[in-house]
Amino acid sequence: MLTFNLKKEWFEKIKSGEKTHEYRLFNAYWSKRLTNAWRKYKFKGTGIPCCFACGYPAKDDKGKRLYGYITNINKLFDGLTTDLKTKEPVYDIEFELLEAE
Repeated sequence: MLTFNLKKEWFEKIKSGEKTHEYRLFNAYWSKRLTNAWRKYKFKGTGIPCCFACGYPAKDDKGKRLYGYITNINKLFDGLTTDLKTKEPVYDIEFELLEAE
């Protein structure tokens, strides 16, 4: 499962459903993490499981964690129109949240 640690602003937007794409720089670190996750889950049929964490919460703090599946990953030429506001290439990671229990 991939974990994305987020600032409270982005965590709340994901929680409310306003944000359905996460953006990460297109670099060796994220390329390796995404490739390894894809290889592990490619035949499971559900997408790549992920967790969005508000900051770095304790493992048992369920109020600061949201779970879902990555449904699509694209590379963008630049991240100027994303929340990263960078001229560098970025990953556009589309996801769906699981219903809260």
